[in-house]
Amino acid sequence: MSSVPEKDWKLFRKLQVELTANACELVFKQVDNIANHRVGKEHQSYLDLYRLIEVEDSKIAEMFNNPTRNNVLLKIVALKNHGVLSDEQLHLFSEETQEFVSRMLS
Repeated sequence: MSSVPEKDWKLFRKLQVELTANACELVFKQVDNIANHRVGKEHQSYLDLYRLIEVEDSKIAEMFNNPTRNNVLLKIVALKNHGVLSDEQLHLFSEETQEFVSRMLS
């Protein structure tokens, strides 16, 4: 499968802002955890935060950078794999797309 159905492409584009916000919120929760446990280990916490941003930035890129109809299936797989796309959201996509995601993640 090289391209998603038009309906799934439009749905991805419609959900993109919400999914981006969800992905960012997951990062902010991790940042909060580091920030809230930094007393007495400020420098290590800074290093942990720096590494977290590097790792999470690459995930954000994998999920959202340059989406096209030819690569959006892989974007959807990445979104599901990283816990950004919910089961309910996945079920909005066509059966064909849901099956592809399921095969890729199994």
